[in-house]
Amino acid sequence: MPSYLFIVNPHARNKEVGKKWSKVEKEIKNRKMDYSVEFTTQPKHAIEIAKDQAKNFDCVIAAGGDGTSHEVANGIYGIDVSFGTLALGNGNDYANLLKYSHDYKKCLDIVENCQTIELNVGIAKADVERYFINISELGFSSTIARAIYEEAKWLRGWAKYYYVAMKKLVYYKLVPAKIQVDDTIEISTNLLACGVGLGCTFGGGFKVLPGNKPYYDDFAVCVIGDIPKLKQFAMVNHVKRGTHIDKKGVHFLRGKNVKVDIECQLPVEAEGEVFSEKATEITFSMAPKKMKVIVPEDFVAMMENKESSSNSKF
Repeated sequence: MPSYLFIVNPHARNKEVGKKWSKVEKEIKNRKMDYSVEFTTQPKHAIEIAKDQAKNFDCVIAAGGDGTSHEVANGIYGIDVSFGTLALGNGNDYANLLKYSHDYKKCLDIVENCQTIELNVGIAKADVERYFINISELGFSSTIARAIYEEAKWLRGWAKYYYVAMKKLVYYKLVPAKIQVDDTIEISTNLLACGVGLGCTFGGGFKVLPGNKPYYDDFAVCVIGDIPKLKQFAMVNHVKRGTHIDKKGVHFLRGKNVKVDIECQLPVEAEGEVFSEKATEITFSMAPKKMKVIVPEDFVAMMENKESSSNSKF
């Protein structure tokens, strides 16, 4: 029987995870799982817990939202342990990417079955370095991420992201930037946003990298720039639906190494964590090791039936 460490963020989903956890833990006990629980008390605490305790368990499960999964992944990277999630947060973009259910009992079915595959991990580096398992961004999108925890607390998921995006967009100024991908492709633009990822959605369902899959061997890269103010508002709606691919000012690329140089300081975020506030040079690269991830049968079936590389990537 595998052993499990559940790292719980009681403040996730506007503190609802903390209120709901007793019900979740009762189900865990009923299943007679070999487990332990640790609660986070502050930002980045999940990283510390995972680094300190992961080696004592077979599986480490992030119980919260995308931010909790991000922190736990940063804590366990390089440790021989399996990673899973309970989709209890607001957005759950990473859980959705892996085809996890939003029903905690079905999530427990998945982690208890403990079927794993190895998936790539990205490294985002500015003045600070972070691993990421879904999407890392800078520009307008990272400005939203910085504000999301302080504003519109009555909203959740994509509705909250959308509200904050429209509010912040009024004052956002485009930033001259140069983006280089794999030392072969170079784009100069007045940057609105740049997203680099292994997944496809952020902000509770905004399809910034539509069609991207976490088992591809490189990043999807979306660069948006040189767009006048009124069209920027329309672009938010296009990104929500994933219909921005062919719009003017939008570039879609693929690569394993991405470098972004910008003329003024911008925040950089990964899965909701703004880990650098004043970056002017940012690099994204594939981490040298993959991570063992617990996935449901649906995800395995998707991998087995995936299209050929030439037809499945933009």
